[in-house]
Amino acid sequence: MADELLYDAGDFGPWLKSKLDPSTLANAVVACGDCSACCSTFDAIPIGRDEPATLAAIPVEFLQRVENQATGTTLLLTSETHVCPMLRDGACSIYDVRPRACRIFDCRTMAAADLVDKEGRHAAMGERVDKWVFSYETDDDRARQLAVLDAVEFIYRHPTAFRSRGFSYEPSWTATQAIRIHELFLPEREKNQETEIALISEAIAIMRRWADIEHRVD
Repeated sequence: MADELLYDAGDFGPWLKSKLDPSTLANAVVACGDCSACCSTFDAIPIGRDEPATLAAIPVEFLQRVENQATGTTLLLTSETHVCPMLRDGACSIYDVRPRACRIFDCRTMAAADLVDKEGRHAAMGERVDKWVFSYETDDDRARQLAVLDAVEFIYRHPTAFRSRGFSYEPSWTATQAIRIHELFLPEREKNQETEIALISEAIAIMRRWADIEHRVD
């Protein structure tokens, strides 16, 4: 791959630290340029009932209330080709009040987790993800990168444990969760069958704490 086709994802250490800082959740800072791949990838975008400005900006024909959903989530439905109806001329037409899910989205998480999907509806975003390149300033940065990869493998190794609790295996979700639980897989953690069982409980607890944090993001 030619160098000019690659994108600088930044220093891995500071970037990873930012992903673990709840105060940075409100707006992910991503050098998207003219890329809008994430706007043409998903079946639907969730919008919380605490996002009235967002809901008011979207025509009702594109919205669908989730039944039996305690959080009162509404879905912004995309087209048959997974394109968000609010994407106009390659840009978000409601950018200032875009959904929280869009504001916190960072496709570099998938690059960090080596989850590159270039097939089907993920093709456009997969192409972009594959071009992100991180730099590593320290050995700790590299160790944490490997821990993220180990966390991805762990999540895939225990589908029953995670799916039974309603967790998704969508690539961006898996990548985000792997980053959040990666410290469980750093070299200093002893690994054996007993810790494997304990790790599932620890990982689920961390994921649930982050879910609560996300629901409180303004």
